Amino acid sequence: MKRLIASAMLCVPFVAAHATTPPPLPVGCTINQYGRVADGSTLWATTTQGIPAAQLPPFETNCLIDQFSYNNFLYLVGDDGSGHPRFMSLVPWYNLLPAKGVPVWPGQYTPLDATELNKAINQSQAGDGFALLDVAEQTTVYDLRVNKVFFDFVKTQKLYQQSVMNAMQTAFNANSYSGGVWFPPTSISDSSMGVIEFKTAWRNFGSGDTHLCPSDIMHCEVDDRQRVWGLVGFHLVQKTNTHGELVWASFEHIANAPDCSAGGSNGIAQFPADPVNTGQTINVNKLYEDGTQNSGWNYFDYGSYRANGGDGKACSFPVKNGMPPTLCLTSPQGDTAGTWKRVDVCRTDILVKPTTPCAALDKEHPNSEDIACLNAGVTAEAPSVWKYYKLIGMEWLSNGNTEGGAFPQGCFTFTDGGFGSSNCPNFGQHGESGSAPDYPRVGSTTMANTTMETWMQAGTWLNEDTNATDCFGCHQPQTIAQPATSTSPAFNQADMSHILDRIAQ
Repeated sequence: MKRLIASAMLCVPFVAAHATTPPPLPVGCTINQYGRVADGSTLWATTTQGIPAAQLPPFETNCLIDQFSYNNFLYLVGDDGSGHPRFMSLVPWYNLLPAKGVPVWPGQYTPLDATELNKAINQSQAGDGFALLDVAEQTTVYDLRVNKVFFDFVKTQKLYQQSVMNAMQTAFNANSYSGGVWFPPTSISDSSMGVIEFKTAWRNFGSGDTHLCPSDIMHCEVDDRQRVWGLVGFHLVQKTNTHGELVWASFEHIANAPDCSAGGSNGIAQFPADPVNTGQTINVNKLYEDGTQNSGWNYFDYGSYRANGGDGKACSFPVKNGMPPTLCLTSPQGDTAGTWKRVDVCRTDILVKPTTPCAALDKEHPNSEDIACLNAGVTAEAPSVWKYYKLIGMEWLSNGNTEGGAFPQGCFTFTDGGFGSSNCPNFGQHGESGSAPDYPRVGSTTMANTTMETWMQAGTWLNEDTNATDCFGCHQPQTIAQPATSTSPAFNQADMSHILDRIAQ
């Protein structure tokens, strides 16, 4: 996410030698593009699922992949029949990686676990370890769940045991083409459902009947101790038969934080604009009775921002070469070790406004325009509170079945990864031809989520460890096994996932 890359995968007409009239080009990026409808009625296993062969683009465009993840978002937030979204029936990480015994698949709605949410590992952000406090100075917490495909693979392979991970690392180091851990699907011909990870971020709105969660504009969940949490952000990560690197999508509540600079669709104001009712605003703090309700954002206090010199148009933040004084994204570290302070948050990578009409796919344009078009379309179609959530970005590598470069299994590298061939030790020494395949990053390559990578957004600079601003800055195709020691936590990486960091036996 070091820069925004306009897609080089443009939708151009393919005309056979005997054809006289090319098929019409799709215009705009909509939920019913390519002859399919991204309405969440089913869960799609591949990026081209549901597209008639006659309408399959010659390249995998931004819109095609954005539409794929938007459909699966709508499916996973849909009602599972119990009054809860389907993603709450996925298996939580602590059932996947138990402290003893074998993993257990609940197979039904599993509420948020208050004990787990109270642990430091679920209150600190990946990469920098910082905690995020909302405008009411409550700590944001994180939950992580996976689908049945992921669960079955971990259970069958016994990857819930550190000793197995250690053996997998040895196998990977001996042969990075076939050794190690590779989650399904592992064949380009396998179009069945692949592994899915769903990571969520939650804001604390109190307990019981006196909770302050605005359920008309935000999804609210009750944990097993009757505390009420509002969903503020989530990552949806999925592997397909043509995307061995996984497809990475990030969503947020529209009232999390405004854009740092003017010109976007989510500008600085006391209250966020209502995406459903034109000309109106929303306030996620409306149920508070103190001064909190005077700003309508989850992580941005408009009153303190103005009192500290904010001009109502932009919010400065720390950059590598210095920009004193800064108003947003300052260090959350308190004066005492282990303490945290509230920080005004803004989005450095602005959410663009949709064009009218939306960008035509026969012209080069950044992925952000496709996302803006889809967001506008889903706002009109999504059920209830989900209208108030937006796709903020997607990232993947430019492989894909139509380009002949898909990697069903085995190590690979990616352009600007910063890791080079070290990703793939011994590649080329075990029968595989040439060097490990390399692919450029495409899509939204600066898509840090303000609730999960708050201080790792593009352009921010608190220290050298908080400037890896995209998914592939931290996730590589390696099998690594580093058990916890008395001085450092475990670090296990399997395929592109870090969830096995949490192995407990």
